[in-house]
Amino acid sequence: MALVGLRAALESLLGPARAGRFTDADLRLLLEGGYATLDDLKDASYTGLQQAGLKPARADQIFHAQGSATSLGVESTTGFGPPACKLQLRQDSQNQDLFFFEPMDTISGAAPASPGVSSSFFLDPEGRQTDELQNWLCLAKELYRAGKPILPLFINGPVKSGKSFMLNNVLPAVANTYCSGGSDRQHTGAMLSGPNFLRVSCLGCDRSSGSSGFLMDFLRRLKQSAADQQLSAAASTPLPSDSSAGAMVIAIQDFMRRLPRDRLNFLLIDEAQSFYLVERPVPDDCPPRGATLDVNAVLYMRRILKELLLDSPHWVAWAVTGSSMATLWANVAATPTNGFALIIHHRRLNLSPTVSMDVLQVAWEQLKAQAASWNPALPKDLVWRSPPQVAMLAYLCQEWRYSRRASTAAELVEQTMTEKLIPEVLADLRMVLQLLGQPAAQLKLLRKLLDPMAGVEPAALPLAFKVLLASFATEREGRLYLDYPLFAQVLQAVTKDSGELLDSITAVKSISSKKFRELVVMGECCKDTENFDSYKDLHSLLEDMASALALTPDGLLKADWFIQVLDHLRNSCGSKANFEEKYGAQARQDVKVGLRWFHGLLRNVLSHGSISEQQQALDAYPSELAEFHSSGRISEVLTKTYDRPMPRRSRTRGASAAATPRAQPQPYAGPVRPISLHLGKRLLGRAAVTQPRYIM
Repeated sequence: MALVGLRAALESLLGPARAGRFTDADLRLLLEGGYATLDDLKDASYTGLQQAGLKPARADQIFHAQGSATSLGVESTTGFGPPACKLQLRQDSQNQDLFFFEPMDTISGAAPASPGVSSSFFLDPEGRQTDELQNWLCLAKELYRAGKPILPLFINGPVKSGKSFMLNNVLPAVANTYCSGGSDRQHTGAMLSGPNFLRVSCLGCDRSSGSSGFLMDFLRRLKQSAADQQLSAAASTPLPSDSSAGAMVIAIQDFMRRLPRDRLNFLLIDEAQSFYLVERPVPDDCPPRGATLDVNAVLYMRRILKELLLDSPHWVAWAVTGSSMATLWANVAATPTNGFALIIHHRRLNLSPTVSMDVLQVAWEQLKAQAASWNPALPKDLVWRSPPQVAMLAYLCQEWRYSRRASTAAELVEQTMTEKLIPEVLADLRMVLQLLGQPAAQLKLLRKLLDPMAGVEPAALPLAFKVLLASFATEREGRLYLDYPLFAQVLQAVTKDSGELLDSITAVKSISSKKFRELVVMGECCKDTENFDSYKDLHSLLEDMASALALTPDGLLKADWFIQVLDHLRNSCGSKANFEEKYGAQARQDVKVGLRWFHGLLRNVLSHGSISEQQQALDAYPSELAEFHSSGRISEVLTKTYDRPMPRRSRTRGASAAATPRAQPQPYAGPVRPISLHLGKRLLGRAAVTQPRYIM
């Protein structure tokens, strides 16, 4: 009976003909995966269907039939699953930083006025990313009309910062929303036809058969993407009988010439670092020793990718990103500069490694609503235990739903750090240091960049790291400083005492604990001068801590553990002086004020100190205060602080929010704010004027 009911549900969703392609074995896999009703199928995610064991073709049928209105935003937020239809962005009426993805035909004046939780959302604080994407898209149109090659777009950022989501989801939606229709009429008398977006991930391309094998796989994926878009001429591009790399390049160029010339064709290339990871052949009876990179093939691939990116037909625009951006930039920097230098001749969109607490809370509100029917429910403390990045939080939500390997948020975050984030960073660093040479010296420079007491001269930083990280750094007195505690801690964890990288992930040192994370986040909240007064539960916690210590204000300020943190080297760059100048008088009158800023100063030590300094600070934490960690009180307060509705904010694009109806996204007419998207040679963007967070 269960099979009969499920088949009826499939027929309702897909129609009898398409449902007939599902065998009884397919239905049993669905039932074993928990998909038994029509509602189950409508709520199914692409990842969930694949984990149930369903063949990709069958999963695609269900996913496409759902339409974007029924697929979960956690999947879309992390870039899983093909798009079901052409999407635009709908701006939320109350929070102008929040956008929802919707089918183009539903965005009209008749769209519902009340905000709600959509299948997928996008947060763009102050509109920076959409403005920068519009800027590149308008440049692409200008060059297209002029018949000139289009500068490629590189989407840059650290691990799990949302690069793939920006490439595959946001970029097409921004083009559909702001850069078509009315904006074309403003520039010319005729509109461009709707653009095509061809998505290719290079991660699975064959890297073990030389550059020719890789390029053949890449061409096959291009052809498949064209077939998905019903671009029959490009999809029928013949594979050359000559399997040389040169023949493959000619075939890829033939593919591009077969794309429609009456519109722009965007090639969205993910995991582009794979072009530079071609391996040398290793006999089966001879296990590899040392590096397996085929150096000659990599040198050739640098020239090939440059040619494809910079000398394509004017109706083709490339946008690329990858999970190993240091490796990508190291090779781009080493690419021959004949003609145009690729390291300069491109546009770059930099994704910040962190977001503010209020942005994270808005994302959490959306993710919770999308997961309302999940069993088990999302743990409420996941939002603050996660690294402060929307893409990482969405990824953790997905892992919570599907992996079922962790029973708590803390366990899930630890698993993700040790089994995904750290291995990816370690592999990327190992590869780029192999390319740059002098690994110990390069790592030393990186650690100085991440040290608020040291910093580096911009000229001393290798170009690969400068392009990857400098846009997020602050420049003071001729030196660069990067306030990115997560990367600093990961770098320490994967480095030997001698300064060299670890040989394997099994030797990684512990970089955190529950107590560590709680005190870091509590310190962040204590330093949040804008919102601290509204953190009522945190105020109560500090009052109870003060009672437990039973110290006078003067006794607190003279306590060894307080002085140790206040006088710590990590607080000598303005934090100590700032505390004494602005809050010292209050702290001498109120123990709670002193405790608040003790935790703020402690956060600086834990976030920027060495692993040994972090451990010393944790060991010195007073036992009376540690009881609040052991009892779960600190965790409870942080959860209440983060897991609360945030006031909605508004911003405008040259007009008031009331003058720009949510249901009618406005065509691009030029950004209001200065654009920080830049030609490759401009290395310090918008982040260069941001004060580092470790200074109070």
